[in-house]
Amino acid sequence: MKKNDLSQYADKNQLELYKNFPSTHYLSNPNNVLHVLAWGTFFKRNMHRFVMDYLKITLYEYQAITIYMMGISNLICIIASRNDAKSFIVAVYAVARCLLYKGTKFRIGAATEKQAKLIVSEKIIDELCEWSPILRKEIEDYGTRSNDIFVKFRNSSKITVFVANENARGLRSNGICREETRQIKKKIEDSVISPFQTPRKPKYLFKTDYKDNKLLKEEPVDIYISSSWYDDGNWMWDISKQALDAMKKNKGGLMLAFDESIALKHELKTIEQLVKEKRKQDPATWKIEFLNLKLRDSLSSYFTYKMLINRQVSKHVFYPRTTIDFKSGKKNKYAIPKLDNEVRVISNDIAFVAGSQNDNSVYSCIRGIPETLTYNTETNTVEVKQGYRRTYPYMESNQIGDTTLQAIRIRQLYEDFGGDYVVVDARNGGLQVVYALEKVLFDEERGIEYPPLKVMNNDEYAKVCQDRNAKECIYVINATQNLNSDIAISFRKNLLEGKIDFLVNYNIAKEEILNSNKEYLESIRENPERIADFELPFLETQLMISECAELQYEKMQQTGVIKIYEQGSKRKDRYTSCSYGSHFLDMLELDMFGKKQVPRTNVSSLTALARKPKLYSH
Repeated sequence: MKKNDLSQYADKNQLELYKNFPSTHYLSNPNNVLHVLAWGTFFKRNMHRFVMDYLKITLYEYQAITIYMMGISNLICIIASRNDAKSFIVAVYAVARCLLYKGTKFRIGAATEKQAKLIVSEKIIDELCEWSPILRKEIEDYGTRSNDIFVKFRNSSKITVFVANENARGLRSNGICREETRQIKKKIEDSVISPFQTPRKPKYLFKTDYKDNKLLKEEPVDIYISSSWYDDGNWMWDISKQALDAMKKNKGGLMLAFDESIALKHELKTIEQLVKEKRKQDPATWKIEFLNLKLRDSLSSYFTYKMLINRQVSKHVFYPRTTIDFKSGKKNKYAIPKLDNEVRVISNDIAFVAGSQNDNSVYSCIRGIPETLTYNTETNTVEVKQGYRRTYPYMESNQIGDTTLQAIRIRQLYEDFGGDYVVVDARNGGLQVVYALEKVLFDEERGIEYPPLKVMNNDEYAKVCQDRNAKECIYVINATQNLNSDIAISFRKNLLEGKIDFLVNYNIAKEEILNSNKEYLESIRENPERIADFELPFLETQLMISECAELQYEKMQQTGVIKIYEQGSKRKDRYTSCSYGSHFLDMLELDMFGKKQVPRTNVSSLTALARKPKLYSH
């Protein structure tokens, strides 16, 4: 555009703006004013050019396209896999928005302060400011202390961080980014976050010449950024659909999705790193976090992702002792103190063939915590038994094969966890493990001897144990089709009723649990092989959830029995281990309620346990 052509696009107020500046000022020249206005308009319409040409920040092609599209949209949804630099994109956009639109109030919210803080502390202050001296000059002040995380610009725009909860009420904004949208509760979005939004009103809009011009009115900008998730009714999928529909109809919407190919193309991750991640991740997590897929339940699934994921609420993880700690006499810092009346179960599904790729031995540590409801009347207090809450703080799997070695591992977990009972699936190699547990076992690794344990619910199996003083605590399951149906139905019922608590997913664990664990952080620097031990319970939990969600079911027409089966080469070892342990606690509950006794040779110890005082009041 020629210099002398600019005046035809300016109104009378713009043409006279130069008069407001002293004669020595750069903007006292009318042509300079018009050029500033033209460049401002160009950059607002082409935000990626502002970032690259003015701020001198280098962008990959996909990032430039994304920033451009974000600059002309007001409902933005980006669903991207890990390592696709979605937080970087938001940081760049937020900075550009604040600089181009004077007085902008831009908010970044997340389920935790740590998530939201990263965009300000790591992306804007550390990374972008290092790349762009011009950006550093535009920033007047910033803060990274807890509850005071912000970036303030010289033009009075400001980026602030908030935690997406009830305490955020009353804030105001012209633009909001919801970091990891799927983790934010829908109720908080509707009642707290959305009401923040108000249109930006620059001073010139109060002038008579502009106040009624609809073309100049701005819409607040809503940004939703997240990794993918299960198709379990999460509200972010409604937002993504709204953004896609608005995008198709040219109504200010933007819906973008990036998978691992972006990370590979631009070397944000190497193929070797992704291969390593795939080996470590369970199939479902790999599909969600790296392939950016939206997982759906099969019509034949008996356990849905939603009912399983909804029970990933526990952050109380248990780790057994290492051999070195045991031999040196160190107390287990990860031991969980046992509560009154708490029952602890080691539930096992045994594989007989060593190294089998289609069969694992799985050991699940389960806490059965008795709960009651308390009702206060005018005359007395009534307690109603609610049965056991089942929590799964630890799980491991192996392909040892040797039944004696597996029995020793079960005894190690039994001792470290403070176990009360051992549940064993007697099929395949399970019965051989039972027989091994009923004999004296010498643990060469730890250098100790374990006395025999005895079967409590089968006379024939119990005869193998020759020690009259052996503790009767092995519960053997010889599953029939009818019993397996009952176990599946009960496990599903306990999930739906919220009586089961699994460990939180791996990503939450890494952010909120592992990164606060001194030993884990030291292992990253000094002993990488030890890292897997700390991550194991969370990864095994994810594998169990994938197994359960992929199990198919069939209802027998004549008997009404539910048949649970796996597809192809997929497994159900972890499901069996977890559900059989839950079934044993079902039996304890029936004994507790006086409805039925657990089938066993000697009931005295278990009945006495059920008569102990209750633990919780709610």
